[in-house]
Amino acid sequence: MTNWCIATGRYGADTRSPTDNDLVRLVREVFDESLPGMTEEDYIEHGSMHLRLGTDDGPMYVLTIARGGQLTLEQWSDQDYEDELAPAAYVQADENKALQLARALASGDLAAVKHGLGVE
Repeated sequence: MTNWCIATGRYGADTRSPTDNDLVRLVREVFDESLPGMTEEDYIEHGSMHLRLGTDDGPMYVLTIARGGQLTLEQWSDQDYEDELAPAAYVQADENKALQLARALASGDLAAVKHGLGVE
C-alpha cells in the first residue's frame, strides 16, 4: 500500500505530495485575508483548504482548515466518501496549530493529528 497526500488550496488548486513550504503557503492563505481586490464574499466563497491522506484502497483522512481557524478531521473508508469510519472531530485553532496538524497529517502521523484534535 502506497500512501498519497493531496492538498487542495483555498482557491481550488491541488498539490500532490505537498512540501513543507507548500503547507506553510496553503495554511497561510486561509488565515491571511488581505489580498487586494478581495471582498468578504470572496473570502466566504473560498473559505477553506483541505489536506487528504490515504491509500488507494483506503482509509482516507481529510483535514479541513477553514477561515476563522476551525479545523475538522474526517475519517473515511476510501476516496468515495461513502463510509465514515468515525464522527468528524472539530477544534478551533490558530495558524500555528493548524500548520502543526497539517504537517503531522502530511507526514502520516495520525496519532499526533488525533491528539491535537482531542480524538483518541
